[in-house]
Amino acid sequence: MKRLASTLSSWSKREYGDIFATVKEFEEKVRNAETEVLHNNTADNRTMLQCANAEYIKFMKMEAAILKQKTQLQWFRREILIQIFHALKRGRRRKLFIHQINNESGEWIQGDVNIARDACEHFQNIFTGHQDNINEEILQCIPRLVTEEQNQALKADPTVEEVKQVVFAMNSHSAAGPDGMNGKFFQVCWDIIKEDLYRAALAFFCGHSMPNLHDSCLFGSSSKD
Repeated sequence: MKRLASTLSSWSKREYGDIFATVKEFEEKVRNAETEVLHNNTADNRTMLQCANAEYIKFMKMEAAILKQKTQLQWFRREILIQIFHALKRGRRRKLFIHQINNESGEWIQGDVNIARDACEHFQNIFTGHQDNINEEILQCIPRLVTEEQNQALKADPTVEEVKQVVFAMNSHSAAGPDGMNGKFFQVCWDIIKEDLYRAALAFFCGHSMPNLHDSCLFGSSSKD
């Protein structure tokens, strides 16, 4: 058993090294990666931070398993899970916390008071009109949530089928509008009035003003957001 324990110990050190030291090492790597992202927020640096976080969590779990085996305490699992949870929470808090900012002169400003003062001056300049130009590069930081295909679909004129879907989605028992007609009328008479309704819908989306009697219930439901 002693020989087996010695062999396993040698294998563990050779494969994983000192787990306890490795945990501290990756904790420091995470801090350094976060600082690097603050200074230079590129895709490579963000990937490096995510990899460091993943390795840090992995070795923390290994450390927890070793400590659990050594102590042989059943309740230790809960304590370690809490520890890992707090480590993840601290990591998220570090991401949200502003440690330093780069001002318009390219200088790094640290400290809560200095950061707050510079932020106030920055927005005062914007709202008082002293800002000469706007750095359009910051627009690249805004994620594109709408694809080009979705944008083209939103800008396209509605089809007859889309207008029909809106008509038949209306409550047939709703109260009549100013024109005296409710959803039931448009649904029952669809085959008769569909061409007129479709032309009216196209005119509406082209920006033409609609008579008050026509914009009561139908076109309020068919507007694209």
